[in-house]
Amino acid sequence: MINLVRAELQRLTRSTWLLAAISVVACIGWAIVQVVVFMTPETANERSVNAAYSMAQQGYMFVMIIGIIVVTSEYRHRTITWALLVTPRRGHVITAKLLASSLIGFVLGVAAVAVTTPAVAILLSGYEYPVWTPDVPGVLLGSIVSVALWCLLGAAVGALIRNMVAAITIAFVWVFYIEWALVMMVPDVGRWTPTGVAKAVSGWTRDGLSSFATGDLLPMWAGGLLMIGYAVTAAVAARLISVRRDVT
Repeated sequence: MINLVRAELQRLTRSTWLLAAISVVACIGWAIVQVVVFMTPETANERSVNAAYSMAQQGYMFVMIIGIIVVTSEYRHRTITWALLVTPRRGHVITAKLLASSLIGFVLGVAAVAVTTPAVAILLSGYEYPVWTPDVPGVLLGSIVSVALWCLLGAAVGALIRNMVAAITIAFVWVFYIEWALVMMVPDVGRWTPTGVAKAVSGWTRDGLSSFATGDLLPMWAGGLLMIGYAVTAAVAARLISVRRDVT
């Protein structure tokens, strides 16, 4: 299995690395917006400071697309058949892709935190806001977990749909349209959607996302458990379905 995961990591393309870089840069951009636009001397409290550091997970859409590409690229280029000839046990191949995606997400989460943390600290100090709170380490750890799970979720979506364009389109429409439409119709559902749960994992609160839910988001630990549940359920479903259906 270790060799399979290593092979998946070696198969990463330039476009994947470009998306990875964009995901990290996007976090810095969101951090700037959070501090410069949304924070004021009146609202610069512990919760808003935590929200600023939680921008380390805001590249999640790009990370999810990376997870999709890890799985669907071989179907797109018709190389999946050769992969299965080398490793006939299809379940192992899919599991390796899911594990590789989780590892990629973890590394990108660490990179985003490493870049975003000093940027946020500099921005906060420049505006003479509080620079640190006791909750920030948990927020940063939650952001890493959130990014890793988004990549795993993307890989599971890719394994279920297999068509790269369709999988990316469906993921995009779900995150940016369907979830928001659900929240508009039933505001309280926002805390239970994958996006709402992921934001809870990274320490967001209603102060940081007032339009997403009528009340506070889930506690960080509850959001973490539910996000893990979503990702693992999707991954298990992807593995079971991939093993049972035709490759082509």
